[in-house]
Amino acid sequence: MQFRKEFLQLITHTMEKRGWIELPARGTSMYPCIKKGDICRFVSTEAANIKKGDIILFHTPHGNLVAHRFCRLVTRNEQLHYLCKGDTNLAHDEAILLDQMIGKMIWIRRNERIIHVTNLAAYVWGQTVLSFPMISLLLRVYLNRRESTQV
Repeated sequence: MQFRKEFLQLITHTMEKRGWIELPARGTSMYPCIKKGDICRFVSTEAANIKKGDIILFHTPHGNLVAHRFCRLVTRNEQLHYLCKGDTNLAHDEAILLDQMIGKMIWIRRNERIIHVTNLAAYVWGQTVLSFPMISLLLRVYLNRRESTQV
């Protein structure tokens, strides 16, 4: 989703002031971990606290706000970049720099229930979807079929 620069500044300011922000989920790129309408809480974090499988909130150079799973660090032009991917996406996102990172997700509120991303099921899902790329393809096929039958 594309946002104006002022909105990104508001999010950044809120994170600096409170240390956290809650945002509603849109799209299906993180299905079934995150579903449309879920409320996701992100907290400020240091780069050293980002681990493979964490869901991070970042902005792209084009003004998009994205919450995707961190896969690995890569070096490009002698700079460290973060490589992320949506669980149902078939390819990685464009690598981002640390200054594009806004925060790290700590929980999801779905139907008045809080789902902590540190629980065992969330951890296992994150590691599984990263280890077996075929899962992303199967999820994408499922979502495409589901969307075509809802029209």
